[in-house]
Amino acid sequence: MDTRAKGILLTVLSALLFGVTPVLASRTYELGSNAITTTFYREVLVMPVLLAVLLIRRASLRVSRRQLLCLLLVGFFGRGVTTLLLYTSYSYVGIGTATTLHFMYPVFVALICRALFGERLGRPKVIALAAASLGVVLFLEPGGGSNAALGVALALCSSVTYAIYMVGVDKTCLRELDPFLTAFYMAGSVALGMLCCNLPLGQIVFLLPPRAFLYTFLVAVGASFFAVVLLQMGVRYLSATTAAVFSLFEPVSCSLAGAVWLGEGFTLRKVLGSAVILGAAGLLAAAKPAVSPDSQEALNLLMSREGFPIPREMPEAPESREGEDTISSGM
Repeated sequence: MDTRAKGILLTVLSALLFGVTPVLASRTYELGSNAITTTFYREVLVMPVLLAVLLIRRASLRVSRRQLLCLLLVGFFGRGVTTLLLYTSYSYVGIGTATTLHFMYPVFVALICRALFGERLGRPKVIALAAASLGVVLFLEPGGGSNAALGVALALCSSVTYAIYMVGVDKTCLRELDPFLTAFYMAGSVALGMLCCNLPLGQIVFLLPPRAFLYTFLVAVGASFFAVVLLQMGVRYLSATTAAVFSLFEPVSCSLAGAVWLGEGFTLRKVLGSAVILGAAGLLAAAKPAVSPDSQEALNLLMSREGFPIPREMPEAPESREGEDTISSGM
């Protein structure tokens, strides 16, 4: 198997794993869990795995006060709120619809960067924005009821908070940290945040059936660890553009998994809406500048998912006089 085929296989496997784990998350609801409980235990159960990786690699666990503040804020308001909103939307519109709507986040990333940093949108991004908006309208089926509208709103809000998270890890000091260290502290931040939210709400179910704990553990390790590792391995063989396109298998696999295992319906309007939104995401991916498959920049588009920040770009050659700062990704 050549390197390109290997990269495609690894990236698709990662997307499939990301797409199937929401089925398990949804199954936990039938066993007495809920969105805030699943979000809490997903982070708690993955922390020992991440800590073991850090200890095996003999990585330092120390961070500065400024870095800790960024980890807490971006972790909770970006990663934590995103997961909570997305998991809550599953109860109203199903995992397939919610995940597809969540993939509006590249559009919101472009808008945030335009508003805050003056980055030029360009024609492809404007077309993608218009197309994605049309796709969302197609998901608003007549007679869907207030619950469906609420689910669509929650899924869209998750894409906005995830876009804020992505911009946060790209534009702050989090880029300087080891990816696994960032994931570890962010998991702790989200877990602590969910506990604080539980004080007035009282919704975390601490005593779940063993099967619910098993499903949640599989979600935590599958989506927050193995899928990310596969993704990283895949993009090292591909350009960012190619990897981004194949990552679109995630909402497709999630929709199929929801239809097969959860009996979720998928109407013609939703099929068309999915096609338009995924096409918009693909257009944004294609608009990215081509980079070397072996460069650190090839990770920029995808590696911030699930708490893993975008690494700094490595020098192209040892004799480079630029002296760019580098970090050890350990991946």
